[in-house]
Amino acid sequence: MSEQTGHEPSGTPFALPGGPRPAVDAPRLVDETRSAADATSPYAPPSAGAASPFGPPAAPQPFLPAPLHGQAGMYAQPGMYPPPAGYGQAAPFVQPPAYGSPAPYGAPQPSYGPPAAFGGPPAYGMPGGPVFGYGGVVEPPTDGLAIASLVTSIAGLLVLGGAPGPVGVGLGIGALRRIRRRGTKGRGMAIAGVIVGAVSTLVCIGWVWLAVWASSNPVVASGLAFHDEIPDYTLRSDLVVGDCLREYPDSWDLGTAEPVDCGEAHAMEIVAVLPLSGPVDSSSDPTDAGYSQGFAECSAQIERDAPGMLDEWTVWTDVSFPHPDDWSAGATTAYCALATDSPSLRGSVLDGSVTGPE
Repeated sequence: MSEQTGHEPSGTPFALPGGPRPAVDAPRLVDETRSAADATSPYAPPSAGAASPFGPPAAPQPFLPAPLHGQAGMYAQPGMYPPPAGYGQAAPFVQPPAYGSPAPYGAPQPSYGPPAAFGGPPAYGMPGGPVFGYGGVVEPPTDGLAIASLVTSIAGLLVLGGAPGPVGVGLGIGALRRIRRRGTKGRGMAIAGVIVGAVSTLVCIGWVWLAVWASSNPVVASGLAFHDEIPDYTLRSDLVVGDCLREYPDSWDLGTAEPVDCGEAHAMEIVAVLPLSGPVDSSSDPTDAGYSQGFAECSAQIERDAPGMLDEWTVWTDVSFPHPDDWSAGATTAYCALATDSPSLRGSVLDGSVTGPE
């Protein structure tokens, strides 16, 4: 007979020591396991007495708005803002409050029109919008005084010798003041009118000064007489026949002429001294008889001494008469000369060696 020391025949070799365990109630075990897991799981359903974070909110407390400024009691219910306009629709127009009365608290601000569409012009009152009126920007007019100033100054300078220059300056200054006050155009024209008017005024002053200076200068006055009246002069008496003068004299008395040798280039030669039968007025109209007789005798003398030398354009006859007032003092002869306008004569008429300009 052998002794068994192993497990029981009815047992399993993997069973725990201590004998067989009682049978487990499976449904009850599942319930207990679930209860233990639900007690610690955040996803478990709440118990009957616990508040759930997913439950409906508690009833809200009534809102008591603050009273208006200077008014006790309940707040006034603010007006509803107009609903926003849909795409492409205009917002409703809200009548603004009367002038001088404040808008109620909470009232919407007045609307001046719908917002501009994408790419369109800005609405009324927006920066960059058109100015008042149905057209575009209205340009200010050009000031009339500015135009008058420029025209007067230019016309005075070109036509009237600068006499209206002070008028153009005055109009330009007045135009600048009006443009600054009214905001009109033409500032550049007014400035140009003032400048041209000032130049015209200077030109006019120059003409006046020249006239005064010429009237006080006997030599210039004699040259400007233009045969209206003979100037006061005394014919020089130191010249003799055969004297050659370097330049053609620009004075009635031949005082500016310088005698030179006739072999040098000269512009005038004294050919003869003509006796006069009476005083001669070189500026008389009709021509004095003694004046015409003196030129005829001088031309004949030159033609005898230098035939063919006289030319209407380059070489001519010149006779210098004494002043009529000097006749009683013994001035009774005139100088007969061959003359040109530049030193282009060489030689003498008296010996027939004279040559004229080429």
